[in-house]
Amino acid sequence: MGLFKVNSIDLAGYVLAKIKIANHLKIQKMVYYVEAWHLAIFEESIITDEFEAWVHGPVSRVLWEKLKPYSFLYKDVQLSEASAQKYIDKLEKAVSKDQSELINDVINEYGDKTAYHLENLTHNELPWVEARKGVDASEMCTNIISKKTMLKYYQSRL
Repeated sequence: MGLFKVNSIDLAGYVLAKIKIANHLKIQKMVYYVEAWHLAIFEESIITDEFEAWVHGPVSRVLWEKLKPYSFLYKDVQLSEASAQKYIDKLEKAVSKDQSELINDVINEYGDKTAYHLENLTHNELPWVEARKGVDASEMCTNIISKKTMLKYYQSRL
């Protein structure tokens, strides 16, 4: 089975196109969960980004830099129909059928959850907790969340 990596911005655009409306916080968590479950299922990353253990949960700095000019953390955004279709077409051409199914499964599982709910989920899961060990809950932190820990943790939940 051939697996492919994609640009995290394109993955975020695809996720947003599928869930229709979301804020920056939710988009970050959705991309994190796609990466987490991709690691668990395929034992390989789908994106090259690292996630940092920020106060509000896992954050890809690549996504943060791209999204911060366009939205506040809690302000909902959505794509035009044309942009949404562009992201859908681009991603579906870039990944295998198995990867596409996994991405859509993650969207179906987490897409109806609020950003706050997803933040709370990540705060109770080992990868984020481990990366923030010794850091106060409200303290800024840029520690990298281990992909090895993500792989093992989410595999244990299968």
